[in-house]
Amino acid sequence: MAGINQIPGVGQQIRLVGRLRWMLFKNSLRNVKGRLEAVTSGILWLMMAGIVVGGSVFFGITAYFFAREGHGLRLALLLWIISLFWQIYPIFAATVGAQFDFSNLLRFPLRFASFFALSLVYGLFDPGAVASCFWLFCMCIGIGIARPAMLPWTFIVLFAFAAMNLFFARMLLAWIEKWLARRRSREILGFIFILMILAIQFIGPVIEHFQNRNAQLHASWLLTLLPIANALPPGLAGRALQFGLAANFAYAGQSLLFLALYTAAFFWLLGVRLVAQYRGENLSETSAAAPARTAPSPRVSPPSAAAAPALSFEIPGVSRASSLIFEKEVRYAMRSGIMLLNLFIPLFIVLLLAFSPHKPTHANDAFFRHVPQMIFPIAIAYTLLIQTNWAFNSFAFESTGIQFLLISPVPFRDVMLGKNLFLGLMSLTEALLVWILVTFLFGPPPLLIVVASFLGLLYGTIANCALGNALSVCYPRRLEFGVFRQKKQAGMTVFFGLITQVILIGLGTLVFILARLLHRPALTIPVFLVFALLALVGYRFSLARIDRLAMSHRETLTAELCRQE
Repeated sequence: MAGINQIPGVGQQIRLVGRLRWMLFKNSLRNVKGRLEAVTSGILWLMMAGIVVGGSVFFGITAYFFAREGHGLRLALLLWIISLFWQIYPIFAATVGAQFDFSNLLRFPLRFASFFALSLVYGLFDPGAVASCFWLFCMCIGIGIARPAMLPWTFIVLFAFAAMNLFFARMLLAWIEKWLARRRSREILGFIFILMILAIQFIGPVIEHFQNRNAQLHASWLLTLLPIANALPPGLAGRALQFGLAANFAYAGQSLLFLALYTAAFFWLLGVRLVAQYRGENLSETSAAAPARTAPSPRVSPPSAAAAPALSFEIPGVSRASSLIFEKEVRYAMRSGIMLLNLFIPLFIVLLLAFSPHKPTHANDAFFRHVPQMIFPIAIAYTLLIQTNWAFNSFAFESTGIQFLLISPVPFRDVMLGKNLFLGLMSLTEALLVWILVTFLFGPPPLLIVVASFLGLLYGTIANCALGNALSVCYPRRLEFGVFRQKKQAGMTVFFGLITQVILIGLGTLVFILARLLHRPALTIPVFLVFALLALVGYRFSLARIDRLAMSHRETLTAELCRQE
């Protein structure tokens, strides 16, 4: 009996969890949907593999030349690039990388050492971590070829640097989960993060604007930032390699010691969070319960008329159910900072183009003379591109509410029509805001280009809705309302969404180019009208069959949207 009740060892528990995850993946391939998602995910991984291979060649060759020429200080720049990629890439690769809630592991009688080790293993197999470790390995090989005697020391330094990045990434994620337990906090962080990403785009234009003003001031800023950069882990690892190349192992060991202190600090902070999770910490969206206070009984007032219900949207020409779905989508959008920010992303694109230098010089005179006229179509194309998140996964935020939509005596085509109307309104609002900003910054674009751009947006939106309705029903994936970093999207949804956007935007660009080559700019209007009519025919065909499609996939909808991950 003692042998039966004995908890398996750490190694055996890790193997059991690994086997469990493998069996879950293997069983998901039993149906067509799982096999198609596996194929499309594999295609996306192959497309991303070019980044890893190209980066390995770059880092290996660059490290070889830096080591051979004795430019050890420049190795820190390569380490900075790898460290930033390791920490930032998983955010952008959230639709492809494996997302897993580690609190689910606590359903099993795991030892704490197994729980800790599994956390590190999952972090190590993150796409950004895999690529970064491979790049560090290529750097080690490059330095070893240039300086064979440096190979052991280089391996020790880069191994410590990789461990620091692994512990830091896992520690940061664990603490952010605690700080952002509330939806509003997550929305604020996502809002700030997207603003920071957009602000980065203005660095180039600002630098170019001030590059001819005070070169000495720029040099003083660099000298000020250099000691700070050297005191951070990438700088310390770079200095350890630099002093090692110079055979000054006293200073090299000192830099490695400080790097090890950073690693130990991140390891300890990660352990603090994992211990709290292991002991049953449960982060909740709600506030802690407060003791009830006795209040005096309220005076009974005479009966009065019930408060009038809030007025709902009434959209002429559509059913009452579609109007209510439209109202729900609007109210959801008004409560989500991330969704509202999507309205303003095309405006940032226009501002970026406005701040970018576009002075006519030499051979590019003819090109830059037409840039202000084409800014409006470019921003409209970007407006069409960001529809992917909403058009191809319309039920992402429905969660368990999908059950009410399935059992309600309302045709499913009315539900989809309400969602499509909201998507059209959002796109139209974005287009109008873009037109106002372009007019203010560059002057009013030609009426012909404005009309053609709006017609292109119309045909693209209708086509997205026609295909997106079917994909939303067949390949749904639940997303958390107000969460910035979501679980991964369905592979089929991502693949077909990207292919559709490439085709739609490519056709629109081709129409503008052909009209320009034929010197018939007015030709774009009838062509886009024909495209819009064809898309409308496809949309009506899709909408007429959406009820039958929804009923045949109701188990898929409820299984994907109602399950807790």
